[in-house]
Amino acid sequence: MTAAAAAAAAAAAAAADGHGHGFKVLAPWYACERGHFDRFDPSAHTPALQKYASAEFVRALVADPRDSLRFDPDEDVWSYPVPVDLTDRGPGRARFATHQLVRTRLRKLYQPSHERFYAVVVELFCDRPGLPRPQSAEGLEVGFVMRRRHVEMSAPPKVLRTLSRRLTSELRAAGNQAGSDAGPYLSEAQDVLWADLAHRTAFEEANRELLGQVDLKKKTQAWMAGAAGGQWRRLGEPPPAGRPEDREQELPMWRLPARSGDCGHGAPPPERSLWFGVVPTGSADHDDRGAPKLDDRSVYELRCFVRRTPRPGHEHCPPQVSWSKPTEPFRLAPFFDPEGTKNRKISITMPDFRAVAARAAAPPGPGGVAITSPPGSQMSFDPGGGTPSGGSVGGTVPRTCTFALEIFMIVAFFVFSMFLPIVVFLFQLWWLLALRFCLPPSLEAAAALKAFFDGTRTLADMGQAETDAFDELLGAKGAGARLREASDAFAQDDLDDLVDLVTPPATAPVPAAPRPEPPVDDPLCEGG
Repeated sequence: MTAAAAAAAAAAAAAADGHGHGFKVLAPWYACERGHFDRFDPSAHTPALQKYASAEFVRALVADPRDSLRFDPDEDVWSYPVPVDLTDRGPGRARFATHQLVRTRLRKLYQPSHERFYAVVVELFCDRPGLPRPQSAEGLEVGFVMRRRHVEMSAPPKVLRTLSRRLTSELRAAGNQAGSDAGPYLSEAQDVLWADLAHRTAFEEANRELLGQVDLKKKTQAWMAGAAGGQWRRLGEPPPAGRPEDREQELPMWRLPARSGDCGHGAPPPERSLWFGVVPTGSADHDDRGAPKLDDRSVYELRCFVRRTPRPGHEHCPPQVSWSKPTEPFRLAPFFDPEGTKNRKISITMPDFRAVAARAAAPPGPGGVAITSPPGSQMSFDPGGGTPSGGSVGGTVPRTCTFALEIFMIVAFFVFSMFLPIVVFLFQLWWLLALRFCLPPSLEAAAALKAFFDGTRTLADMGQAETDAFDELLGAKGAGARLREASDAFAQDDLDDLVDLVTPPATAPVPAAPRPEPPVDDPLCEGG
């Protein structure tokens, strides 16, 4: 055999065993089916983000990758608050909401504490005519990286304010929300503009003249990790002088097992090469300046890759790497995101005073919270009936005091209950009252107040019965009397709405179940 023939035979063998080509990393087949496009369509180039509402989501994903939750067009997009004039507010509880949310088109991912979890899923195809499915995963390493879209924006404040106001008005109109022309605060204008411009170009086209006055420097950053820790750095940029070598952090993906039950009848479909990874929505990592790796202000994207190691005898060759297109961009919800925290209820039962009092008669036990105060760190003061005075710091030896855990809970709840009405009245944050309710509710107190204000009577006209009713609804003695003193803060039309605000529902609200993605059949069941 000549050298040319041998080379041709080797090339043919490599092609036959799948080592002579790269890969296409595409959306999984069921995402294509739901979107009504095939794997040859450009829409198939984006890996699929899938949403779940259980920490056991990997079990569900492995059982059937088609089963996930729909992204809600209102809740699963990034939004920002803008002030609302009193004349533009709705009736009832909405009258006390000083702000409303304006929703962008940018995807938002919630945290595990919000009972939301995410996976990225791709399907591999051989990068050859017809995009055949690979027959083996031997020698393949599949993973993904998380990258950050960073922007440096500079412009005259008036330009930024105008652009953010126009963007806000446009988004309100798209959501059929009435409201004023108020936009985000100037300090947030850059953040708002970049978050939405990162996702679309229509606004850029309509406001090209103003955007021409904005200096935008966009760059994609990778999280580079090494012996010195991690840092976000422009993709391909070498480490600063004196910093050890590092590399982009890679996250693993796993192959989904072959399925035999996707076809209702007949033989199972040919095996697919589906891979998934768990999307991180939080991280304990910080860069060398102390900034967190992940935050709720940046725009992120994922890119998946396939790396194939050289065949035996070709170890000197570099590995072959194929990349996907980036996922849709997204932001991360902050820990205290109101649309996220409402998804999860945490139930705590306060200590039973009777049981704790009975326990006090027994000798001290080993349990509790042991607090040690080092020398020179022991505080001594006169509580002064709630106004501490005459304090000092001393101590010559460490002192350890053990407290029953119940004491901390009792005192903490007392402090919270005491300061909640103080914060409401001191800062006029009446909307805080809409964020609490007690069961069973005091329907009698609510009915009495509605009957009282059903006419021309005002807060200043309240007697003892009405102030007691407000005390009961607000859970704080003296709250009704303080409302009466603040009567000038409420117009007559606001009184019924105020009663609605503090009246709890008759039963505990039941959260709306997230909608699942619609079922789809595998087209390979029909020989596709």
